[in-house]
Amino acid sequence: MDAMWVLGLVLGLLPLLIWVLRSFNEWRFCHSHLRSNNGGKLPPGHMGWPLIGELLEFLWYFKFIDKPDEFIWKRNAKYGDTGIYRTYLFGFPSVITCSPEANRFVMGTGTEDGSFTAGWPAPKLLGEKSVIMVEGLHHKRLRRALMDAINRPRSLQHVFISLQPAFKEAFENWSAKGTINTGDEIRALGFSNICSLLLSFQRGPLLESMEMMYRGLLAGLRAQPINIPGTAFHYALKCRKKLSIILESEIRNRKVNKENVKIDFLQDLMDSVDANGDKLSEEEVLDNITSILLGGYESTACSMTWALYYLCKYPEVLSKLKKENYTIRQEMGEDNILKFDDVKKMTYTSKVIDEVIRLANVAHFMFRTVAKDTNFNGYKFPKGWKVIVWLRSIHVDPHYFKDPLKFNPDRWEGFVPSPGVYNVFGTGPRVCPGNNLVKMELFMLLHYICLDYKWELVNPNEAIKFLPNPRLADGAKLKFSRI
Repeated sequence: MDAMWVLGLVLGLLPLLIWVLRSFNEWRFCHSHLRSNNGGKLPPGHMGWPLIGELLEFLWYFKFIDKPDEFIWKRNAKYGDTGIYRTYLFGFPSVITCSPEANRFVMGTGTEDGSFTAGWPAPKLLGEKSVIMVEGLHHKRLRRALMDAINRPRSLQHVFISLQPAFKEAFENWSAKGTINTGDEIRALGFSNICSLLLSFQRGPLLESMEMMYRGLLAGLRAQPINIPGTAFHYALKCRKKLSIILESEIRNRKVNKENVKIDFLQDLMDSVDANGDKLSEEEVLDNITSILLGGYESTACSMTWALYYLCKYPEVLSKLKKENYTIRQEMGEDNILKFDDVKKMTYTSKVIDEVIRLANVAHFMFRTVAKDTNFNGYKFPKGWKVIVWLRSIHVDPHYFKDPLKFNPDRWEGFVPSPGVYNVFGTGPRVCPGNNLVKMELFMLLHYICLDYKWELVNPNEAIKFLPNPRLADGAKLKFSRI
């Protein structure tokens, strides 16, 4: 009888306990913001459970059932299509923005006026002087130097001249192997390419060692910043220290051996002069070369892998791609080398690239920090909260892209997305400075591979995993050979 009484008491109190736990984060983070003197109100949503917030639900959709878009769709259905929701994720009270208007406000106007500042990653990993971390005039100064170094015509032409032999050599090696793990092969190719462009480093033991360090750094960027031996963050700090030694040595050697001038991004960055005639400091050069190497390595490799995957799945697209590039090949000289000006003729190839990047969604979202209480469309962004700018949800939204999960380059014919709809590289003052570099490499990849090689998926129905970024579970294994 006593046992039944205790069981009844526990079952009776269980709903109350659940309610208390579910209300804890709401009370802790939201009670002081329920009423606001300026009329703003918190976005709809819920803060989830103590300590973990809505992380379990996030992992359920992204990791266990592999349906990431339902995380936002559920909030849309429950709270209405506001495009702004509150939550507690990744250790912080946060506002999710997932509409073109809200995303543009956060990444554009709100960033320019100082309402939102850097929200990720930990400064120790990329450096206090990285363009990703700095704000205001310092950010504008660094960004101008980076954009000038990467996107000037001389730099982009150098990309075409220097990288084509690397692509050709890699494809021949893949053909000799017969079956390749595309993810691994393209990461190695992409890292070699970007180190060649940015540092004039060539393949060898040093580059192999650096790639492993960058993999460790990348893993730490995605982990909680807990600096305890055995954690990904602790290992990433060690990798960053080793990389800094290598890059500092290269920078100082160039300062000493000025007669041996190299044509690459690092040299352009070291030589850049701002409006006041000042050069970047050694720390600024180091932190930003580290950041650009990391960003270019991951995003380019991911996009190239998905390009090969979608061309396997959509042979009609590959057929059109071959037709256009064959015409361009016929107009080439005897050297059979793609010229920088040829890109202007590759109109269908450009549509394929836009569609690859839209669907690949290399970055599901971006982070910002609310620097001061801010309102948008009647909703309050409380100071100290994070903002999660959810890019993916717009790129797969049928309101903006018909049949959005279908790979259809023809959708770009005459189509100019409204502002905020196509933000694969971000927007506003923090748009990715290396966006043209990614596209240039994709132009070269697609031109040579579609005309000279054939490939097919080893596992055509392999599952797609979405954390930390979209990838095939088997690494995109391909049977690869010359035509």
